[in-house]
Amino acid sequence: GTFGETVRVHSGGQSMPVAFDNTKSPYYSEVSRTLAPVQNWTAGGVTALSLFVRGKTAGDLGVVYVALEDSAGKSAVVSYPDNTAAVSGAWIEWKIPLSSFASVNPAKIKTIYIGVGNRTTPAAGGTGTIYVDDIRVVK
Repeated sequence: GTFGETVRVHSGGQSMPVAFDNTKSPYYSEVSRTLAPVQNWTAGGVTALSLFVRGKTAGDLGVVYVALEDSAGKSAVVSYPDNTAAVSGAWIEWKIPLSSFASVNPAKIKTIYIGVGNRTTPAAGGTGTIYVDDIRVVK
């Protein structure tokens, strides 16, 4: 078996479902992937992180975010510009310039986090599911 979603897929055979319930503390929900070894996201002229995200229209609004952490433990969070991605029935391509993660060294990426809510100033929110696909770095 797989935990992957096989119906709501942008490309390939599956996407990553992320269920969120921000009605309870800590009021944000996230998944993470620690990369071993640490990755250089500037190689080959890479300048942005790209991912596709969509939600379930039956869910609640919520702010989708990506956080990066480097090998020195510095992290930065970038939020999607509005709260509609968590309920969009269509795939949204989100390209984030690596320069948006200001305090993070993009040549030493250790962990990527994807979530819904507000990680810095948490507040009670809703519930739902987002789907994430085609996470990659691009020029």
